[in-house]
Amino acid sequence: MLPAAQETMHRLYLHKQHEAKRARFGLFGEWEVPLYYGSILEEHHAVRQAAGVFDISHMGEFRLAGPSACDFLEKLLPRSIRSMAAGQARYMPLLNVAGGMVDDIIVYRVSENDFWIIVNAGNVHKDFDWIQSHLPSGVKFEDWTDRMGLLAVQGPLAQRFVEAALNVDLGKIQNYHFTPFRSGMIARTGYTGEDGFEIMAEFSDISEIWDRLFSVKVDHAGKVITLVPVGFGARDTLRLEAGMLLYGHDMNDDTTPLEAGISWAVELNKPDFIGKQPLVDQSRTGLRKKLIGFEIIERGIPRAGCAILKGHQNIGEVTSGSFSPTLQKNIGLGYVWAGESAPGNEIAIQIRDKSVGAKIVSVPFYKRSK
Repeated sequence: MLPAAQETMHRLYLHKQHEAKRARFGLFGEWEVPLYYGSILEEHHAVRQAAGVFDISHMGEFRLAGPSACDFLEKLLPRSIRSMAAGQARYMPLLNVAGGMVDDIIVYRVSENDFWIIVNAGNVHKDFDWIQSHLPSGVKFEDWTDRMGLLAVQGPLAQRFVEAALNVDLGKIQNYHFTPFRSGMIARTGYTGEDGFEIMAEFSDISEIWDRLFSVKVDHAGKVITLVPVGFGARDTLRLEAGMLLYGHDMNDDTTPLEAGISWAVELNKPDFIGKQPLVDQSRTGLRKKLIGFEIIERGIPRAGCAILKGHQNIGEVTSGSFSPTLQKNIGLGYVWAGESAPGNEIAIQIRDKSVGAKIVSVPFYKRSK
């Protein structure tokens, strides 16, 4: 019998495949997931330099369709849905009435009134209930989470691996677009800051897709290479370097997208959407707190919950922090008073019993060459 804290633990559909690759497991919310297979550093560098594959089947998938599906999403969400073409995807927050973030999601338009929505694993039930509570008649809304697997192939060689493994041509798929594939789709999206693809398919297909990805070899720089399995440890360092937010750490129900630095994912000129007026008011009156990026200029690795200091005054809190394998620096994200948020501002991070020097820098910390 599992301890009380683990009674609700879930395992990925491909758990045995991860065991076969000698994954070291840990808990991510209610999920037992691969943290690493050999080395977090090696897996991180493999994605930056070549390509790696992540099993992100813990994520949630919703299907929404019906004659008024587009009109409904247009009123629910803070970015334009009508302007999306079939085969296009869009990242955006899902907002509550106060302008706080219920979740951050990606919406995929299959056709005029047929959509996929991918949500964070820890928010599946919350998101489903929230959307369901606003659902009009004539719209079919289903949770497909228990049927779908999701794999991410990320890195500069990702396209070559996916095309060779799945016998598809992805050259015309632009960033944040997708193409139907088997029971799901292949989307040019990701959470690493690199080029890459996310492959969604029903569980009946996902095992074969996993095996085929690892069967492919690619010639690169005079070497023959294969894909590297990548765990959640490197997934976190990669997304942090790219300045990508983690729900539950860098944003939550009480954080607005303006405070979190993703105002580009909100269209305040839309006629209406849930949470619009509080954001309009906030944009007029100004922010009290703001998400910033910082790098440590002394010694110490920042972690979530560490206080951010200006002199002897507490001005905020770290939400994410780690050593950056690419930049060879200790970096982090956190919220500070808006008046202290300018890049170049010298601050300190309270790490255990020591105040460690840091400075605010622009985000993302890392940006790939295109």
